[in-house]
Amino acid sequence: MYTYTITMINIKKQFVLIAVALFAMATTAAGQPTIEMNFQGALTDGGGQKIANEHFDFTVKLMSAEPGITSLWSHSASTQTDEEGWFSFNIPEISEYLMKDDEIKETIVIRMEFLPNDKTKWLKEGEDFMVSYTLSPTLKDDAIYLSMSRMEGSELSDYLQDNLYYFKDDYPFAYLTGGFLLTDAPPLNQSSVDDLRHWISPDPDESGSSTRGVKGGFPLGGYPKKR
Repeated sequence: MYTYTITMINIKKQFVLIAVALFAMATTAAGQPTIEMNFQGALTDGGGQKIANEHFDFTVKLMSAEPGITSLWSHSASTQTDEEGWFSFNIPEISEYLMKDDEIKETIVIRMEFLPNDKTKWLKEGEDFMVSYTLSPTLKDDAIYLSMSRMEGSELSDYLQDNLYYFKDDYPFAYLTGGFLLTDAPPLNQSSVDDLRHWISPDPDESGSSTRGVKGGFPLGGYPKKR
């Protein structure tokens, strides 16, 4: 079993200030804002080759980070990657688990588990693959902070455009390259999802981009700009 935890804290100061201002406007205008979250992941082998059209059983859970690990939400399904190796999931109102009556509830754990089925080729029978994240909200001056970083404390790369918030780990783990897209002005559109995929994909023009851990980047024009 592979286990990897990304703790979501310590976003760059400028990004936080901008995010706070935007969330403050949403909170003032409509009370508690609705935050939608989307995850985009790509499966690749050890050489960075895409694992396309691959079937597997997938479970995503939201759990309390408090002792006892109370289950808040769960979804399980048989799924598969597309022709480019991508898969995704969406939680339309993740803010329901972060806030209640304008008060912070708790840090939540986002846990993804991959299991083989009778059509799976990349995992053998009896193997599984787990990735865990934490998402921590903070309320200050009626605005919500959403904090993200790796377990050891290094920052996740972040981009901001309007009410869209993009996050990725610069060093993908094992089979999985992934990133999160959040908005306080749902619904998300396909263009925003495409931007996230472009950002977290290795740049084919970079030397060694076929190997794990190569950084991607937004091209000039039409994509979020780094703060």
